[in-house]
Amino acid sequence: MARFTRTIKNAAVAMAIASAALLLSPAAASAHTLGDAARSSGGCGWASGSYTTLDSRPIRRWSGSGWNGAQTGTVYLLWSNTYQENCVVTLKSHAHGTSTLTTAILYLYNPPEGDAYTDRGNYGHYAAVSRSAAGRCVRFHGSIDTTDGSTSQGTRTTWGNCG
Repeated sequence: MARFTRTIKNAAVAMAIASAALLLSPAAASAHTLGDAARSSGGCGWASGSYTTLDSRPIRRWSGSGWNGAQTGTVYLLWSNTYQENCVVTLKSHAHGTSTLTTAILYLYNPPEGDAYTDRGNYGHYAAVSRSAAGRCVRFHGSIDTTDGSTSQGTRTTWGNCG
C-alpha cells in the first residue's frame, strides 16, 4: 500500500510540474519579448532559448517618399548554434496585442534565386519562421498591417550571414 501511495504522490508531483511548465511557456504567437518568441513552439521553437541576434530592421510605414514613416515593429534575424537554424521574428510594437496581419519571411540562397519560408497570419504579438541554414546565405523581411489598414515593412534585400 505504501508503494501505491508513493506512486500516486509521484504522479501528482509530475502533473503539477508539467502544468506549471505549460502555464509558463508562451503561447504560439502571443509572446511579448524576442526571447519568448525564440523559445515558443509557435515561434522559432528553440527550447534551449539560446540564440544570437545577427541583424534587425525597423518596420516602418510608407510615408510617400519611402518606408521611413512611423515604426510599428522590428524584424530580427536570429541564429541558433544549437539547432543550426536561422529564424526571422517580426515583433510588433504598434497595436501590440491586437490581431493584425503580420508576416515573417526567411529567404535561403538557392541559385539562381532563393527559397522563401513564410509565417503569415493575424497575430497580436509576432510572426516567426525558422529553417536549417548552416552554410547558406540568407535575407529576411517582415511586415505588419496596422489597425488603420496601412502596411509597414522592414527588409534586408542583400544576401548575408553565409556561414
